[in-house]
Amino acid sequence: MPDQTPATPRPSLTEIANRYGTDKGTVSPLPGWPAHNYTAVYEAHFEPLRDRPISILEIGLGVPGDHWEVRMAKGRNERGGASLRTWEEYFPSARIYGIDINPASHLDGGRIATFQANQGDAASLRAVLDRIPETHFDIIIDDGSHRPDHQQTTLGVCFPRLRPGAHYFIEDLLANGKGDRATGRMACDAVLSTRRLLRGWIETGEFETPHAIENAEELAPMIAEVALCVPKARRPPRGWRARIRRMFRDSPPQRASRGEQLAVIRKRET
Repeated sequence: MPDQTPATPRPSLTEIANRYGTDKGTVSPLPGWPAHNYTAVYEAHFEPLRDRPISILEIGLGVPGDHWEVRMAKGRNERGGASLRTWEEYFPSARIYGIDINPASHLDGGRIATFQANQGDAASLRAVLDRIPETHFDIIIDDGSHRPDHQQTTLGVCFPRLRPGAHYFIEDLLANGKGDRATGRMACDAVLSTRRLLRGWIETGEFETPHAIENAEELAPMIAEVALCVPKARRPPRGWRARIRRMFRDSPPQRASRGEQLAVIRKRET
């Protein structure tokens, strides 16, 4: 007689993310740090791909090092890279690539390979992409420095390497560009904020200047649609705004939480 025991349900993306200690989930990775709840958006896109042999690229791994100070690599995520571990478990057949400005070789092995590059330097990014065997990726996620010029440089270099119909994600959209009066390591007054840039594309199909996208005229028609999401994050502990403000030297993540925080960009099929 066939075994009638029901199969154990697999954990959700949110459950896996919370276990590894990434702020993409619903549980804060450390006191005073808000959980972003991005996994609710991600799983809606990722669930149909879960068992396929896809390729994933993530920029920004949150690993400590001399080139960029990381302030949330604590506890369960002490050495960083929690999101790569999350993708590795959620996608059992995926090939997973990570890029960070700090070395992350401790994450290498199995289906994970990491590379070191400066996402604000287009030549540095291209050199790494040329070393990755994948010609195109099924998912690309930018969780790097969150500076608008870096996000836009990365979009210009990496988006053409996305498969037709696939999705590109930019995390932590901030009010940190030209005219926003933002300061700190996440701000850049030379370009518009990435949120404002993508809002402009939604309205006109073009990128408003100033921006840091190479070959913007070629990139804009590659985009099929842009969604700017406001994930419903869990309320962090009392006093978190003041602590975040101090940690980021007056850069504006607390202001950005009132608007869209996650961009979902789909590439045209042809």
